[in-house]
Amino acid sequence: MNENKMGVQPVNRLLVSMSVPMMVSMLVQALYNVVDSIFVASLSEDALTAVSLAFPWQNLMIAVGVGTGVGVNAWLSRCLGEKV
Repeated sequence: MNENKMGVQPVNRLLVSMSVPMMVSMLVQALYNVVDSIFVASLSEDALTAVSLAFPWQNLMIAVGVGTGVGVNAWLSRCLGEKV
């Protein structure tokens, strides 16, 4: 029998199993930005300025992508819950 883990596992276990990969992903993204800044700073001040100006746009694109993903996930969950 193939049951959905969202309906049978305890909430605490679900929170940990679903949040840890997201936290690791955000940590890797933050470390990528820091390492990129350190590397680019060794090249020139103008390069560091360009990277610093690009970071907010990168974060905005990530936020739009994650927000869209969360919205689609919520919509899909509702459809699955209604057995549509």
